[in-house]
Amino acid sequence: MSKERILSLPCWDSSVEIEELSGGITNRNFKVIAPGGNRMARVCEDHRILGIDRRNELVCQGAAAGLGIAPQVFYHEEGILVSDFIEARTLADSDVREAAALRRLAQVLRQLHESRDGLSGEMLYFCPFQTVRTYAGNARELGAALPENIDSVLEDIAWLAQEVSPFRPSLCHNDVLAANILDDGDHLWLVDWEYGGMGNPLFDIAGVCGNCSLEPAEEAQLLSAYFGREDETVAREVRILKVVSLLRETLWAVIQTVASEIEFDYAAYAAELFEAYRRAREDLN
Repeated sequence: MSKERILSLPCWDSSVEIEELSGGITNRNFKVIAPGGNRMARVCEDHRILGIDRRNELVCQGAAAGLGIAPQVFYHEEGILVSDFIEARTLADSDVREAAALRRLAQVLRQLHESRDGLSGEMLYFCPFQTVRTYAGNARELGAALPENIDSVLEDIAWLAQEVSPFRPSLCHNDVLAANILDDGDHLWLVDWEYGGMGNPLFDIAGVCGNCSLEPAEEAQLLSAYFGREDETVAREVRILKVVSLLRETLWAVIQTVASEIEFDYAAYAAELFEAYRRAREDLN
């Protein structure tokens, strides 16, 4: 049904071809081959239990597209988002960990975060600590299998929240993992803005560190490229936010074990992420 719906959209001037793309673990994605230029069509709905608001996603992606770091939105309607198709390579964790890639990604993130004074439109505020608490509550309501010690974990996260300094909110992607970074050979693009919003720019940096399994030296390279200097206070806050990022991703996967219809081993993914969270928390001590 998804293919038929995409083919029937009023945005096409002529007949188009369509092929489903693999790899998505939240939405179904399709490449649309059209005479006027290829597009990416996503079948996507609001997912309140995951904090996904498609209206907000549209505003955030539009702002990032205006900066030249996200695909332009071509068409949208309820449940469908059509963007320009970027002919590029999707990065792997090992690609992100290369020194040159870390420098390039730092530049893209800094450009995104420094855009705050030119932004307009209503964007949601994203707080990773609140998201963790909300995900844990949603998982409980859905009957998903949470980690046995989740209550003590949440108490610890509440304590860590007090260790993060006040900050000036910026537009953030909030889900920077290798699969959401494209490289067209000239510059990097950030895709999938489902969790975009105003928030702490350090969380994007922490997301890269956790999601791409950066080593301490690589984390230092990313921070130095972003700030132009070393700062141990900032580095510790990034490590704190990396812990929260990995827990947030763990709980996201826990929810998906019972909420998603996509064929993917979310339980194994959650276990892998929780172990990464535990290692990051131990390293913080």
